[in-house]
Amino acid sequence: MYAFPGAAPTPLPGGVDASAASGTAGRRELQTLLRRLIRRRATIVQIFLGFVALMTIGTIVWPKSYTTTIKVIAGNGNAAGSSANADAQLPVLNALIIASDMQSSETYAELFRETPVMRRVVDDLHLGVSPRELLSHVVVTPITNTNILSVSVTWKDPQTSAAIANAFGAAVVARQRDLVSSQANAALASLAQQMPLAKARMTQAQSALAAFEAQHRIANIDAQTQATIGSMTALESKIGQLQADRAQAQAQLASASSQIGGTPATITGTTTVSQNPVVAQLQTQLTQVEVQLQQAQQQYTDRYPAVIALKTQRQQLRDAIAKQAQTVVSGESEVPNPVYQQLAQQAANYRATIAADAAQIAELQRQRKALEPQLAALPAQTAQLADLQRDAKTAQDVYGALQQKYVNAQVASETALSDVTIVQAASPHDAAVRPSLTLNLAIAIVIGAILGITGALLLEYVDGSITDEREVEEELALPQLGAIPLIALRNGEPIVPWVKELALESFLQLVTNMKYATDEPLRSLAVISPSQGDGKSTVALNIALALQELEGGVLLVDADLRRPSLHAKLHLENLRGLSDVLIGAFSFEQAVQSDERSGLHVLTSGTVTPNPIKLLESTHFDALLERLYERYRTIVFDGAALVGNVDSAILARRVTGAILVLSQGTTDLREATGAMTRLARLGVRNLLGFVINRIEPRRADYTPYGSDVPRLVSDEAPIVATGR
Repeated sequence: MYAFPGAAPTPLPGGVDASAASGTAGRRELQTLLRRLIRRRATIVQIFLGFVALMTIGTIVWPKSYTTTIKVIAGNGNAAGSSANADAQLPVLNALIIASDMQSSETYAELFRETPVMRRVVDDLHLGVSPRELLSHVVVTPITNTNILSVSVTWKDPQTSAAIANAFGAAVVARQRDLVSSQANAALASLAQQMPLAKARMTQAQSALAAFEAQHRIANIDAQTQATIGSMTALESKIGQLQADRAQAQAQLASASSQIGGTPATITGTTTVSQNPVVAQLQTQLTQVEVQLQQAQQQYTDRYPAVIALKTQRQQLRDAIAKQAQTVVSGESEVPNPVYQQLAQQAANYRATIAADAAQIAELQRQRKALEPQLAALPAQTAQLADLQRDAKTAQDVYGALQQKYVNAQVASETALSDVTIVQAASPHDAAVRPSLTLNLAIAIVIGAILGITGALLLEYVDGSITDEREVEEELALPQLGAIPLIALRNGEPIVPWVKELALESFLQLVTNMKYATDEPLRSLAVISPSQGDGKSTVALNIALALQELEGGVLLVDADLRRPSLHAKLHLENLRGLSDVLIGAFSFEQAVQSDERSGLHVLTSGTVTPNPIKLLESTHFDALLERLYERYRTIVFDGAALVGNVDSAILARRVTGAILVLSQGTTDLREATGAMTRLARLGVRNLLGFVINRIEPRRADYTPYGSDVPRLVSDEAPIVATGR
């Protein structure tokens, strides 16, 4: 007799601590989990292969996009050096260099997103899209702690993608060059107006000096006169240069102010591009329709209306997906326009230059006014000569300075340089393809394995049917007495001939194991099951047949007073039986029947009774059982299923032993555990073990038993083999 679960726990042996027991339990749970996964390996493989195939097909079918990248160096990494090497004769270019040195990589990243740059690329390549649409295909990424920018362009073919990326670099370089050139051109325009006037003044002053010297035959002037005249001349020269600088700065300020008026203060900053949600929704619907179409094609032909409708719906969804844009702009941010800031900084510098020149001119004019009394004290001829020399020298210096500035501005205009340099051009051969079949396949393998395992565990949770004998033994804490193979029939005969002999061996082994499962003689046996359809009645009938073949003196009693079935399996009448004997309507001798082919005595269930429990708990049942012990060697009871009633529990308490019949693939292990709990609650302590019914037969388990094959009964039909 086996110890029933739910009894008092056995203390751990000495020296075995709780941690060791916990470790053993953990290993057992891990082994159980592995067995469940192995048992559901077909499900895991199907989900895994299905997901990998779906991802592979989706990657192949999904439109490809190609991403190419250029890298540029923006700005001057050595601001101090740039400022130190600035040309004092080119304030416009100096201002641009200083402004460029103050810009960060993020500022240049915004320049790449400027609308004029976008429009120039669109026009150069004849793309046929708007600048905003082109911006959604471009990603500009500053590389941290460097002046390098990475510009990536995604397009539907690698050649166009590389062309757009390279065109972006060229457009930004040209944009920066145009800014420098426009400032130099403004300086040239101002200098071109001032130089003819300065040259005329210089020529007039030199002519007047030469005429005066020739008229008065003047050779030289004393040192004091020369010093005074030199000081006044120097002041006049400086005043003239400063006035020229101020005029040039005013012209450049006017040019910068006009450009500021046509330049927006802010530009569109970061643009967030995301997948079109409409496409994602349509793709989900397309996947569902394809799954439904595959299921329908497995059941019907291609001309079936449902199949035609699903194909039409699939084509409509594909057309709708093709018409939708794959990505949409989900958000934009406004940032300061770096060109506007650059021009504003230049304008501020020009204003500062104008103010400084005005202050210096005022100071020099004050100094000149202080020297005028000294010149007045000189002799009139000397003073007049000094004035002429001073005017000639001043005019010459002013003209020379303007001429040098003009040359420098002309050089800057013709050789305008951009502070953006392309260091790595884009190539279509280096384009990154999306979606990537290799990457998606690797991801599909990982996710497919996870989904397969998850699906198997979910199926294991939803479908609690018995598939593993060792798991049942651990869960129910009962020994396995036998495993009965499933006998599939065709025209009343087994499809596989050797399965009949395998089933015979299984029942003989079951009978032997039952005898050794209890220390007492097995005089009466109750065959019960957790639920209907577990094959309990068939097992009970074949146990009785096997015992009859081995020992004889066997009585088979149909104690399932709710849904009896033995009389149908043996083709016997059920007009009177167990219920009639217990209520005294018939005697046992009048109710018992004999199977002509096997000689087995059978007591059917009898007339349907409204209260089976009352009959099974009555003293009449105990009295009948004592009489049966006197006449038969073994009594086999076919009990009712445990679901929804306690008939079998009452029956099991009155017999020598009971066995629990479980059906592979049908019986839910949770129902079996619940049935065990109900039996324990009702005081059943004589459960011998369990039997697994309807297992898949394996050729390796078959050992030829002999030529004499006793008669067996299967679930598919009544008697399937004749006996001795």
